[in-house]
Amino acid sequence: MRQKYNQMNIPPGLKLRHIEAFLAVAQNGTISAAARARNVSQPALSKTIGELETFLGTALFERTGRRAVLTPAGEGFRAHALVAVQSLEAGVRDLSGKAAPGLVKVGVLPTVAGGFFPSVALDYHRTQQQARIGIITGPNRYLLDMLRSGGIDLMVGRMPSAKDMPGLSFEHLYDEPVLLVARADHPALALPAPEALAMYPLIAPNPGAIIRQTVDQYLAAQGLSGLVPAFETVALPVALSLIERSDMLWFISRGVVERELQRGTLAEVNLKSGYMSGAVGITRKFAFNENSPADLLARLLHRRAGEMARDA
Repeated sequence: MRQKYNQMNIPPGLKLRHIEAFLAVAQNGTISAAARARNVSQPALSKTIGELETFLGTALFERTGRRAVLTPAGEGFRAHALVAVQSLEAGVRDLSGKAAPGLVKVGVLPTVAGGFFPSVALDYHRTQQQARIGIITGPNRYLLDMLRSGGIDLMVGRMPSAKDMPGLSFEHLYDEPVLLVARADHPALALPAPEALAMYPLIAPNPGAIIRQTVDQYLAAQGLSGLVPAFETVALPVALSLIERSDMLWFISRGVVERELQRGTLAEVNLKSGYMSGAVGITRKFAFNENSPADLLARLLHRRAGEMARDA
């Protein structure tokens, strides 16, 4: 059933100029800079923001000196406002015949490739149906080189090491553990992890993988630093086939095997370790267009991570 406009929960006095003024202040950080960007007077822009906050019944900015810093409510409203404005722009483009938005190029690491990123990408597609996402996978170092050269706009996955971060920023989304997994009927599931690792062949992450250092530290702490892996990979199709046909164990990020764990194809060997986890997030250059399609995708990633945290 088609919903009528007057049934929507939108204050009758709220207009597009209120949303545009809000986004301008959020992007520029001060009322004066936003007023210059929109070619309006500072008092007029302040009045528009005040009207919007009255309509919504909450403060969207905290004034600290000349700075206008988004409140938690403002952060949440900004994500929705960006989606609404860009969706409206897409509708105008459809009617005017103007070109569709450009391609958003995203480097995706294995830990988010199986579930988290595709779910957000589908949300992005639903709100930006004319937009395109180019998904590039590969080793961490390859994607970092692509990011620096402009070959991709964002990289989503494990936090890079400190030596790889100059010129880049990392935005935390959530923490994720590294697991030791085996096929669901593996006899190692009844053993302590160190004993199982000493008894059965191991698949380890590649030396260039971000989680390899975490795995090596765990093995050293268990007195197994001399253990030589039979295979090295973070690729699910290869490792899953090896596990199904052998007694091999595999160290891998939970996000890579989440669906297999839920389906019962794989099971977790209890590591009894509290430090086998690391940050997952967005890596991008410090300078970026805050209203670009790539930034909208980043905001949707943050929103989904927030939903996951609330549901946990």
